[in-house]
Amino acid sequence: MMSRFISIRRTLLAALLATASLLAAPAGAQPLEKVEILLDWKPLPTFAGFFIAKELGAFERRGLDVTFAEVQGAPVSAEAIGAGKQYWIGSSSGMATAIGRSKGLPIKSLAVYYHKTPSAIYTRAEDRIAHPRDLYGRKLGLVKGSVTNEEFRALVAANKLDRAKITEVAVDWDPWALLEKKVDALIDYEEMTPSELLAEGRRILVMRLSDFGVRTYSLNLIVNDEAWANPAKRAIAVKIVEAVQEGYSLVNERPADAAEHYSRLFPRLAPRFVDRSMVSVAQQLAPPPVGGQTRQGWADTIKTLSEMGLLARPITVDEVAILD
Repeated sequence: MMSRFISIRRTLLAALLATASLLAAPAGAQPLEKVEILLDWKPLPTFAGFFIAKELGAFERRGLDVTFAEVQGAPVSAEAIGAGKQYWIGSSSGMATAIGRSKGLPIKSLAVYYHKTPSAIYTRAEDRIAHPRDLYGRKLGLVKGSVTNEEFRALVAANKLDRAKITEVAVDWDPWALLEKKVDALIDYEEMTPSELLAEGRRILVMRLSDFGVRTYSLNLIVNDEAWANPAKRAIAVKIVEAVQEGYSLVNERPADAAEHYSRLFPRLAPRFVDRSMVSVAQQLAPPPVGGQTRQGWADTIKTLSEMGLLARPITVDEVAILD
């Protein structure tokens, strides 16, 4: 009798909870649409706009249940999204997007967050490498699969360097080759490893590629052509653009608040690094509007890449970007 009574109580309780859940849900509420966004690197402050948008509920308010996946390098991301099998939308770089399009990848840019490359060559301070020609006779570490390889080629072309005078060494995705003096210089986004090393108090010099002629569109959001042609996925893509703009707008306007949000999401990251990195990201996002891309901006990017011999074939702005 007692077990039957308990069973009845459990049944009634389950019914009451189900009813309460239905009453609490907004009338006509629809289940969230699941979508996975591919990021072209680890979850570092570079991608703060994406993660903060999720924390602020910007995706959910638009009916989306967003998760993130990651790969190592903008070219890898461009290829994966171009394939359109597992991923159809995500981040890349303007350079990787244009180069990929010239090679036949069916991808287009939806938004551009960095209007110039954030990549920098970083070195030990005592080596005094402050100009591209200071690399002559030195060892430069390059990471396979990273867009920084193409950016280095752009730097060589823009400054008419003799590449044979620079020893190129294959390295991993960390700074140890530099710290252990196996190479004299490495390349990375300024807000990534360089900011992390500076936050640790290490003495390094940072040479921005954009200060030496490499000024192409960088961090951007891309979409697979076939997905964009699908009305349902196009609607989702537009919502993602809007939501990510909310996230990056917070970074642009209030980097200290953005750093606080990000530190809560990723407590393993050193607060000093997050603070320094977020300021760098905020600077890259200017000028507004955040995520804005223009026909002229893409024309300049394509012209630069073409002059440097980085495109497999001539491409047009309309092939590489979706403009209003």
